[in-house]
Amino acid sequence: MFKKGLVAVAVSTILTGCISVKEVCPPNTQIDIETSKTPAKTSDDIKVIVLPVDMAFDDVAKGRLQTVFRNDLEAVVEKSGAKMVDRKLANKLKNEIKLAEQSGRLNTKGVPIADLAILTEVTASDLSYSFTERKEKTNDEGETKVYPAHCDFRTEVKAVAKVVSLPEMEVIQRIEFSSTDYFESETNNSRCPISNAQYTSMASDAASDAVKHNFELQKLLAPSAPVTEMRQCEAGTMVKVAMGSGKRIKPGADISFSQVFKSEEGDIETYTIGDGYVVQHELDAVKPSFSWVAIDEELSLKLRKGDTAKLVPEECAVWDVKCQLDNWGV
Repeated sequence: MFKKGLVAVAVSTILTGCISVKEVCPPNTQIDIETSKTPAKTSDDIKVIVLPVDMAFDDVAKGRLQTVFRNDLEAVVEKSGAKMVDRKLANKLKNEIKLAEQSGRLNTKGVPIADLAILTEVTASDLSYSFTERKEKTNDEGETKVYPAHCDFRTEVKAVAKVVSLPEMEVIQRIEFSSTDYFESETNNSRCPISNAQYTSMASDAASDAVKHNFELQKLLAPSAPVTEMRQCEAGTMVKVAMGSGKRIKPGADISFSQVFKSEEGDIETYTIGDGYVVQHELDAVKPSFSWVAIDEELSLKLRKGDTAKLVPEECAVWDVKCQLDNWGV
């Protein structure tokens, strides 16, 4: 159906080009849009259980690695705005959920435990080293520089997490975590001794970076909410989404939009239809429970009330070399 005001907005778009929208359209510019038959859930409606981390091999850093991975995964869940199941209950239900993974369904009674479960296993923590002998180099000016003998240590940590739906135990996503930490020590001992404490510290830092620099779980659990309104004015076209500063939404943040369809057989299918960004206004664009997202004309013709708006997490900053290397698998 043709929507009123789209011609004027199209002209405005041509004139303004790629200039970012910096003001919110007033209430009297609201236009009618269709309503989705399968409205989106907000992040608040999603409950996640993070199970204790498995580690099948012995290692002096085992306990620390399990703790770091679990703590950091829980931090990602909390940041997403999803509700996290109490850790004591998660510990109690670990065996039951692991058995359900093998059988294909979790037997539940009464209120569901959670919508998603995260099952994680540390698969490797490998320490390697190399020894470099003392060297002296003299430059053209006759100045001699001494390079002390030293050992270079490298610890690589890997883990795999499965995000499964409850009670069906269907794997929603399989996420691989990997990161490396480095340490240098001046020594004449070519066998490169390292204490358990030093190795554990390296392994812990690598584990933390592995979660911090992996954005798959952040994308999966990123705050989401339904579209509730559309407005069009000279500033452009924008939609109101039911999440704001309470979900750490900020002006300029990227937002992805998708639609959910349910077949006659009950199958659910999700389609991404476009993206936008939060209007660049510090005061008006973002409130505690909602925000305004600028979109283009093509997307405005597709969006319906109830469609899903999801925050696109920021990935590696240009200056964060460690994050870039982890994502390249270096």
